[in-house]
Amino acid sequence: MGGALYFWDETSHTFHTSYGMITPTLLDVAAITGLSPLGEEILTTTWSTTGAKYAIDISSTTYQSFILNNRGRDGEPVFDNEHIAFLLYWLSGVVFCARNIQVEIAYVPLAVMLAEGKRLCLAKLFLARLYLTLDWITAHMREKKRITNADGPIWFFQLWLSAIFESELQSRSTQKSLTDSAIVGQRLLNLVFPDRLMPSHDKMKHFFRTFYYLPEKDHNVNLTPFANCQTGPEWLTQSLTPAGVTQKESIIIWSQFLTPQLLFAGFPGENDLRTAVYMPNAVSRQFGLAQAIPSPYHFQESQPSHVKTISLEDMLRIQKDNAVRRNKFHLFPFKPCPLTTYSFFSWWKNYYSSIEVAFSTYCQRMTTVLVMQQVRRAKKGNYY
Repeated sequence: MGGALYFWDETSHTFHTSYGMITPTLLDVAAITGLSPLGEEILTTTWSTTGAKYAIDISSTTYQSFILNNRGRDGEPVFDNEHIAFLLYWLSGVVFCARNIQVEIAYVPLAVMLAEGKRLCLAKLFLARLYLTLDWITAHMREKKRITNADGPIWFFQLWLSAIFESELQSRSTQKSLTDSAIVGQRLLNLVFPDRLMPSHDKMKHFFRTFYYLPEKDHNVNLTPFANCQTGPEWLTQSLTPAGVTQKESIIIWSQFLTPQLLFAGFPGENDLRTAVYMPNAVSRQFGLAQAIPSPYHFQESQPSHVKTISLEDMLRIQKDNAVRRNKFHLFPFKPCPLTTYSFFSWWKNYYSSIEVAFSTYCQRMTTVLVMQQVRRAKKGNYY
């Protein structure tokens, strides 16, 4: 991860390599986690409409105490309160990985709606939080600040990189490959770097060089790992044949995958009105499509299109704008052809050749900054 973060661009939420731009997409989220891009968009104003009251014990939010305080009796059915408590633990410790390493009370409204069966698009919120986390880490890198307990689904970033560099990794066990896994993430979890004794600093150098010199035709790197996904839920793996493209669900799913849009990053009930731009048109080859020079995303000409804080009025306008963009989408059968136009090739080559990389300076900065654990000062007792 350290070797890749240098190439992250927060204005487009993509990694800039000599190959072009690459980034985690909604297709990658679907393939690795099984989260569907369908469902109601999660906004800060999204709320339960049942009016039901629940009693979740939040007297202690440490994971162990929270589980003990909210678990039901053995042999009894799982009641609503226990179900909500489990989902709250799952969101905090598994999905979004709260920075304080304990149950995040702010996730309660989302856990309640999921327990009630409300069909929400968790995939978009998930990807938006990942983008913001990568923005936060790289901002700290530039300012030479220590990074401790970065929140957000960093684990997904690791699995996504494992999919790209899968041929350079090996299984951590001698067990049979998980070919019948329901999602790709189960197989990727089992992959590790073959030389386990290599120092982390040297591993970072290795992948940094790989990213910087990333050739378009390198058999050790797969930059389109899910362009023809064969593992996952049926709605993801089904063939887009002429008969299949008439299915409304297929059209909606691929319109979500391929339409540039702003993703909302705030949780229900919070005042977090940040957005993150999603630009699949900048990484067309990851979907098996040819890459042309991408048009930048514009919502308001007077404001930047990348991460920003918006108003409630803007949030509703963006939601409407996203729907208009998706409604213009038309699906048709195609064969994967991850090539580039000559204009893109020339444009990107000129841009990338102007990038100067001070490799030794970068490695020193990364070694200092990427401290992914809490370090307590001996006397003052606070974190730094």
